[in-house]
Amino acid sequence: MNQVVDETLRKYPPAAYLTRKCIKDYRIPDSEVVIEKGTTVQIPVLGIHYDEEIYPDPEKFDPGRFTEEKKRERHSCAHIPFGEGPRICIGMRFGLLQSKLGLTSLLRNHKFKVSERTKEPLRMIPSSLVLTPEGGIWLEAQKVETVV
Repeated sequence: MNQVVDETLRKYPPAAYLTRKCIKDYRIPDSEVVIEKGTTVQIPVLGIHYDEEIYPDPEKFDPGRFTEEKKRERHSCAHIPFGEGPRICIGMRFGLLQSKLGLTSLLRNHKFKVSERTKEPLRMIPSSLVLTPEGGIWLEAQKVETVV
C-alpha cells in the first residue's frame, strides 16, 4: 500500500510547486548563478516528479518505483509531495496514516471502478492552488460481503 500511495503522490502531488524564501545568498553548484537572500524561489514539484531522468516513462502508474531499493537509488528530493527539510508539511504523517486507514476500510468492503463521468486522461485545472482535476474524479462503488 505504501508504494501505491507514494506513486499516486508522485503523479498527483497536493501542490504543483512549493514556494520558499532564500535565507542567505546561495551559489548554485557548478554555476555562476547566485540566489540572493530574500529571493522567493518556486520549486516545481510536478517537474521533478515527471522528470524522465528520475522516473522513466513518468506518465505510467508504476508503484514498483517505490521499493526501498529504488528509493535509496534516488536523490532524497526526487519525491517531495509534502515538501522537504524544516518546512515539510506538519500534517504529512497524520494525512498518510488517515489515508491508508481509510483506503483499507473502503477496499475491504467495496469494489470501485472509474465512472464514465470522469474525464480521462486527467487534466488538472492550471489555476488551482491544490491540484484539482477538471470535472473531478467520479467513482462507482459496490458493497461486497466481508468474509470474517
